[in-house]
Amino acid sequence: MLPEVKAFFDAIDSRNNRIETDRVYRAHPVPDWDHTMSPEQVAAYFEAENKRNAALLEVEQTHKKKQAEAYQKLIASEDPLVRFLATDPEVQAYPQHAHVVLKALPMSREEMEEFGDRRDWCGEFGRLFKRAEEAGVLPAATPDLADIEPLVCEVVNVSGMSERRLRVLVKKHLPGILASAEAKAAQRAQEGVPATA
Repeated sequence: MLPEVKAFFDAIDSRNNRIETDRVYRAHPVPDWDHTMSPEQVAAYFEAENKRNAALLEVEQTHKKKQAEAYQKLIASEDPLVRFLATDPEVQAYPQHAHVVLKALPMSREEMEEFGDRRDWCGEFGRLFKRAEEAGVLPAATPDLADIEPLVCEVVNVSGMSERRLRVLVKKHLPGILASAEAKAAQRAQEGVPATA
């Protein structure tokens, strides 16, 4: 789980709030109400109740502040998919799905597709996956390394380089080359330059 995602789920975990609430109840006992209490006992009762309520309010405010801070860190994540899952209105219509995916990150694009299939989310996951794809926040597809075989064979024939060594080099550098090409294509698209330019 990504650190900012873990911090968010720790902050919204109601168990943490219950632990603090229980601590307040133990630290600020209030005597049982009895209609036969003397005026001093009634005053002591309300004083104890007011102290407990003030402490409970402080716990609640602290809990809400932690949640808000964790959410701000979540939506400021370096991972665009995390930001998308946390803020997209359509995704928020399926909060449980979004939470399960957030907890499972990081994943490759292929792992995400398998993840949705394993959970039998079919329609909902497909729609959300498509929205994420349209928003450009999904990880790039991992190239099928079988597709590099013609290149490997040709370079080996021309250079005499070891096939095994070349395959290692291609696997090492190909993701960076593809990411760079995608970034340049996206930049050209923003500038209105044809992709073939």
